[in-house]
Amino acid sequence: MIAPISGELRNIKEDVIKHPMKLSWTDLSYTVKAQYSKKAMEAQGATQKTYEKVLLKKQHGYVNSGEALFIMGSSGAGKTTLLNALCDRLQKTKNYKLEGDILLNNSHPVSQKDFGKYGVYVMQDDVLFPTLTCEEAIKFSAQLRTNLQGQDLKLKVNETIEALNLIHSKKTLIGDKIMKGLRPGERKRTAIAIELVTDPDIIFLDEPTSGLDSFTANKIVKLLVDQAKAGKTVVATIHQPSSSTYSLFDRLLLLMDGYPIYQGKAQEAGQYFDKIGFKIPKFANPADYYLKEFFIPFNKTKKDEQKLETLLDGYQSHIAGKILGEDKAIENFEVTDQYLKEAHPHAGMVTEFMVLTRRTGLNLIRNPNSTTMRALMIIVTSILMSLVFWDLSDSNNEVQNKTGFCFFLGVNMIMSTLQSIIVIFIMERPVFLREYASKSYGLWSYYTSKSVLEIPFQFITPVLISCVVYFTCGMTVDFGKFCIFTLTLMLAVLAATSIGFFIGCIFTDASTATQASMIIMLPFIVFGGYMVNLNDVYPWLSWLQYTSPIRFVTEALVRNEFENNDDYSNPQEIFDKYDYNVGLGWSILIILLIGIIYRGLAYIALKLTISKVQ
Repeated sequence: MIAPISGELRNIKEDVIKHPMKLSWTDLSYTVKAQYSKKAMEAQGATQKTYEKVLLKKQHGYVNSGEALFIMGSSGAGKTTLLNALCDRLQKTKNYKLEGDILLNNSHPVSQKDFGKYGVYVMQDDVLFPTLTCEEAIKFSAQLRTNLQGQDLKLKVNETIEALNLIHSKKTLIGDKIMKGLRPGERKRTAIAIELVTDPDIIFLDEPTSGLDSFTANKIVKLLVDQAKAGKTVVATIHQPSSSTYSLFDRLLLLMDGYPIYQGKAQEAGQYFDKIGFKIPKFANPADYYLKEFFIPFNKTKKDEQKLETLLDGYQSHIAGKILGEDKAIENFEVTDQYLKEAHPHAGMVTEFMVLTRRTGLNLIRNPNSTTMRALMIIVTSILMSLVFWDLSDSNNEVQNKTGFCFFLGVNMIMSTLQSIIVIFIMERPVFLREYASKSYGLWSYYTSKSVLEIPFQFITPVLISCVVYFTCGMTVDFGKFCIFTLTLMLAVLAATSIGFFIGCIFTDASTATQASMIIMLPFIVFGGYMVNLNDVYPWLSWLQYTSPIRFVTEALVRNEFENNDDYSNPQEIFDKYDYNVGLGWSILIILLIGIIYRGLAYIALKLTISKVQ
């Protein structure tokens, strides 16, 4: 047993019950512009390549506080489209048109801007951090999306864990395909708990039983019905429930070709369809019958059209007016912006930053890819550079070898950092998109925490590598030169991290991003100041050298070694040979500027490429 709920938490629960939240929609439709394939265009006899496809036909519906509405229909019926429309998660541009009204208590329009103040959305795929335990994931969600602290926060987390029967799993890592963790049913309940811990008024779920066995699916559906009975408003799509799962349903909304063909008590659906000529066979699972009988293909036959017409006539005659009357009869309090703000207080920006920083730190420490890649970078770089460029001061080709050492060290530092950052960033991207869409935190808080957490690695990695390669490779033993050498590598890692963030913000797939990084790095290497003499490059191409961080890292390291060094009588000849004409101070400054500029571009790219989670 957990401790009694504190006074503040009890008041929050009473507010939810005292102020029920009804969700209703009127004349709702969604139309998209699509393109015919050449074959389809010929088959349809179309004269234009584009056509309008109505995914949701005009419809009216509602779900009240204390009810769980389950949306069913065959593939393509419009289940997820309707769910996303009710959350305001559909695109609305000239090619995507959403019409109609979606209101809270018939008074406040639903909008993505306010969504996090009253609702939560549990996605079909359990997008979670595998390196966190079940309890940690729930706790971080509560810290980010409520203003609870201390004992109240602990009690609320424990209450949620107990409600979803996760007590024995709370210390288990969530895990993934690589890292062993929670079982599928536990993962799904954890995903739901992460949302429920915020005490939402409305819970949206996209196929919460997908991929689960019938026993686990039963438990999930019963949990949702129980949450509704506790005062929540629950809306969930569900694909093919078993007969025992279907028997737990409260309200049912059945879709066919974007039209509602039934809306009401789930257990009364069989009688209704029997009345209009669609009798469910004895001992058959009603859900299986509905999915099979009410499936309609894209190219409808005459029989399909007749069936649809019968179902629509029945709906208009027996259900549409009843639903409209029930909706109007339910009178709830008026929802205002002030109520949403006061009833669901959110963590401030400083709290968001601190919580995200702590969570990101845990992920970095526990992530085997992150720690392994960085450790390998230090070990492999140190050993390889030491073996290849051992004690260059005793070499007959000392200048050339030291210049080559500076160039390849810069390439290695930037390339290895870039690859590791891209992989880590893209792995976290789905979680970020889910949380950002749920208004868990602001973009600035997230991006700042990511940037701050990379600072230790920008110091540790270069320092460790410098301590090994600087002396084993025969560089001038001078404390000042060693410090500048290390500083240059730090700034190289900063620039590479920023470029990695930028690439990770543009691309959503790790494989594509990695390939893109190789293409981007190619001109950086070619114009790095060692592979090709920059004096001999065509003038209309030579400007590319100023976009390459490798070029300035190499010049900074070379100038640091040979400039003001009594062992070299005329270092300017070396700089002229490779066209290193920027200078040590300016090279270091430009590397820093490249890091800052790409970090800013990454933020802009992330802001521009954030799409609504479908």
